[in-house]
Amino acid sequence: MKKINIFLVIGGGIIIIVGIWLVFSKEISQSISQKKIEISPENIKQEVFLVIDNGKESPLTFEAEFKEGMTAFDLLKEKTEESNIVLKTKSYDIGLMIEAISDKENGDSGKYWLYYVNGEMPQVAADKKELKIGDNVEFKFETP
Repeated sequence: MKKINIFLVIGGGIIIIVGIWLVFSKEISQSISQKKIEISPENIKQEVFLVIDNGKESPLTFEAEFKEGMTAFDLLKEKTEESNIVLKTKSYDIGLMIEAISDKENGDSGKYWLYYVNGEMPQVAADKKELKIGDNVEFKFETP
């Protein structure tokens, strides 16, 4: 008789544990489904990022809303204008070249303004390099 009571208590306990598990697993599943909806493509921010590194002070960092057809130069121009940073350019047949940002001008101490998109130096002028959503653009004052 004691063995039957023990089995009933253990069996009842297992049924309660399974019931609780089913309730919580349904809530967790619903929570995961809701999270998937929250990170759908419509909700992903369409941004690009800019870093201006003059080699001396801490680099300046910016976020900007991505616009179709936006170039690396468009991003630089937008953010320097917003921040009242001096930007000097010169036009060549191959495109616009950055001559100076703030007080750092090409040729000072053998350094020049070079730019990178996602860590790679493009083979075109900044006004010819179209960006994609999420691109990281860096303008660095450095020795070539």
